[in-house]
Amino acid sequence: MKKKISQFQKFSVVFLCIVFGSVGGVHAWQSDNGDGTFTNPVLYADYPDPDIIRVGEDFYMVSTTFVDSPGITVLHSQDLVNWQILSHAAELVDGPDSCSMIGGTAYRGGFWASSIRYYGGTFYIAVQPTFANGRIYYAANPAGPWNYYQLDRNIYDPGLFFDTDGTGYIICGHGPQSIMTLNSACSAVVSQANNVIDSGGEGSHVVKRGNYYYLFNANPGVWPFQLRCSRATNIFGPWETGHICLTAVTGGHQGAIVDIDDNDNWFGFVHQDSGAVGRMPRLGPVFWENDWPVFGTPGNRDVLASTYTKPIQGKPVLQPPTSDDFSSSTLGLQWQWNHNPDNTRWSLTERPGFLRLRPTQADSFWTARNTLTQKGQGPQSSGIVKLDISQLQDGDIAGFGTLGKVNGYIYVADSDGKKTLGMVVDNRGVGTYTYASNVPFSGTTLCLRTDLDFQTNQGNCSYSADGTNWTSLGGYFPLEFDIVYGTFQGEKYAVFCFNPHTPFSSGWVDVDSFDFFDTLPPPPPRSAYVRIEAEEFDEKSGTQTETCSEGGLNVGYIRNGQYLVYQNINFGRGAAFFQVRTASAAGGGNIELYLDSLTGPKIGVCTVSNTGGWQTWTTCSCPVGEVSGIHNLYLQFTGDSGYLFNINWWRFIRCGDLNADTRVNQSDLADFADIWLQDGGHLDWDGNGLLNLIEFAELAANWMTDGE
Repeated sequence: MKKKISQFQKFSVVFLCIVFGSVGGVHAWQSDNGDGTFTNPVLYADYPDPDIIRVGEDFYMVSTTFVDSPGITVLHSQDLVNWQILSHAAELVDGPDSCSMIGGTAYRGGFWASSIRYYGGTFYIAVQPTFANGRIYYAANPAGPWNYYQLDRNIYDPGLFFDTDGTGYIICGHGPQSIMTLNSACSAVVSQANNVIDSGGEGSHVVKRGNYYYLFNANPGVWPFQLRCSRATNIFGPWETGHICLTAVTGGHQGAIVDIDDNDNWFGFVHQDSGAVGRMPRLGPVFWENDWPVFGTPGNRDVLASTYTKPIQGKPVLQPPTSDDFSSSTLGLQWQWNHNPDNTRWSLTERPGFLRLRPTQADSFWTARNTLTQKGQGPQSSGIVKLDISQLQDGDIAGFGTLGKVNGYIYVADSDGKKTLGMVVDNRGVGTYTYASNVPFSGTTLCLRTDLDFQTNQGNCSYSADGTNWTSLGGYFPLEFDIVYGTFQGEKYAVFCFNPHTPFSSGWVDVDSFDFFDTLPPPPPRSAYVRIEAEEFDEKSGTQTETCSEGGLNVGYIRNGQYLVYQNINFGRGAAFFQVRTASAAGGGNIELYLDSLTGPKIGVCTVSNTGGWQTWTTCSCPVGEVSGIHNLYLQFTGDSGYLFNINWWRFIRCGDLNADTRVNQSDLADFADIWLQDGGHLDWDGNGLLNLIEFAELAANWMTDGE
């Protein structure tokens, strides 16, 4: 029975109506444009290594899930554009203890690059776990249940294929490909031919059209990465190789093709590396030329464009689920555990309508078992969890944030019954930074929000006692994707509960709801007169963030013509100077300051010089023209070719804030009087060549109105 709508859920509806326009905006990215066309990607989230088949009027997709549990996600569509999650073929990642975070972790392990096919009333999925030999999962119904046959050998990145006579084959390998022949039950390999084809890649997919067998492989050994196609009239060769279908910069590089009907109409599908959000599936039409597949259209060939006509019209608009009120006795299909969970430490039935997480013992979020995740989605999205923290016990830590290369999260900790909040950013391979800690919190209900902006690759975490008034802890942090140090996946939402000290704490946290929004709330106004970190931009053109020698991050790799945008900057009554922390091992350049757009009022130009190194920092300043109120601030960079300089932080100085401590008070008044009695020229804020009562009045007004 579904629980009553909570006050927080009522707020969520109002929040959506006001901030996001309509209640219909609570869903994820919608590829279907509603006019017979679609826009790539078909899923704006991390669904890497896709394989797609058609069975009658239905399409099925599988993708890599690594050590997420349950694993091997199976999706369904009727038009290749609108997808829903159907099942998970692997109930758990049944490998060594590390797959359950016992004695270590198994990040980047698990289930990779599976291949789905259908024959004789049965669905089959071939997959190579990183912890065992290859497997063939099978089910009469793709919604499950699934079982599997354990093979006696490795089938790296398998391409499963059934010939017209019913014989099953697996083509697989890294570089030279092997062909394995399966028995009639697909439960064992009966023969293997090695080095049949050197297609120069991995990620095998096999289809047959007419007299030709087509083998598709990704080739990550060159840049840009390539999707290659080989063909033969006999599956054992000889094979023609070297046909390049796509590259990483023209659409993607791992995938294949699928027929959309019985009339020789085909669509191609690939994943495309897309930064912090992960590797997203894209698709588009395929035509044939001399019996070779060509991605795109005759007028725009060898690409996957952003928009096409839908391959099949008239099907309903669908999306994978996101929000959850935990009123079901089973977890929604959108959820996966980070590694296998300890099923004795979580429940959906102990308190109906809530997900109860009992702490597992872990030394950090990265090693915390029973962390529940779902995919972060772009271009922008926001998740809000409502927690009942009344039953946390001494040492328990619960919270919500991101899991990926960068793990940014707000936590609530209990110490002798007192609750405090903190903000941590763990950038794997770089370092762990505590941006806030020991922030007192006295309530029993805690709302946590995580904002993901995959256009700027920035995240932000906030907390609220009532779901209405939000406070950010730590500001913006980077979102990243990484093969070596991270999860090898896009950034995900993650809710957790652990205890570093007590093996079996008697406490728990109850998760009331998870609400998903596909647009970010507008950022609150930020004072122009406090230090703003350069990496806390809202938009950018070019540039990159990097580790700063003064702590945290800085913005670097700045070139001529690039810019950063900072929204909702509150200048109050007015500013006198602009300050910026810079470093340069080159010739430097200029920072031009504009209001609201690059064609808006230009209020100043700050010159940046060579400092002797990219991490050798100095503070530059320049006077600014008339400015007041709230504006979007544009910093545009100009200079010669090559990299110009780095920026760590910036701020403005108020009229009257002579000692630049962000306060206008009696010390500034004393300084003003002292300078007035001497020279005073640089205090001529109105630029009339005189230092008089106008400047004094401006100082006094700022002192009286804000004084901070």
